[in-house]
Amino acid sequence: MIRPRVQGDLAACVSVLRAVHEGDGYPANWPDDPEGWLTPTGMIQAWVATDGDEITGHVVLRGADPALPEADGLVARLFVAAHARGSAAPAGGSAVLAGDPTALAGGPTTLAGGSTVHAEGPTPTAGGSAPHVGGSAVPAGGSGAATEAGGSEGRVRQGAAAGLMAAVEREAARRGLRLGLDVTDSRRRAMAFYERAGWRRVASARMDWPDTDGRPALLHYYLR
Repeated sequence: MIRPRVQGDLAACVSVLRAVHEGDGYPANWPDDPEGWLTPTGMIQAWVATDGDEITGHVVLRGADPALPEADGLVARLFVAAHARGSAAPAGGSAVLAGDPTALAGGPTTLAGGSTVHAEGPTPTAGGSAPHVGGSAVPAGGSGAATEAGGSEGRVRQGAAAGLMAAVEREAARRGLRLGLDVTDSRRRAMAFYERAGWRRVASARMDWPDTDGRPALLHYYLR
């Protein structure tokens, strides 16, 4: 089931995030304040996936980011516990192969600068606008497709990740927001399957914080 996140969920969400970080390297750098990282500036709403009383996944809808001016809202902090990931399923459309995620028409456009901290970077300041908490719990399946953002294989699933993404998309549609997201270059399979699910890479920028390989992260921006 997918439901809006409440304050009492944060400790369990941090536990899941820790396991994902240790197993899959997401986020690339463990935040000093993980609860604050899960409540980024400009957060509109957050959701969790649950299996009974257990929290198995998480996602945030954020407000606009100047680094991606075409988007009115951003998908962020999407991760799912390894044991809660469903079977791989095609999302339709033509896939970009994991080994060659740059095979997009025209290639990415590099943004000027690149020091802005985004979803994979160091801990942002917690706070911002109060989250909108509302809506009812919904089945995890949903009609959308999403990557297991915390997974090393970045498969397209019909389980918790798809349900979490569907919740974000419904809220964005209700608010009239165009969605964007960002992902580091090290997560090649995640990139490929975001693309398969209909996301389009529109820009890239080099960050001033390290990716999992220790080199400055290359962040790719996507629009839906």
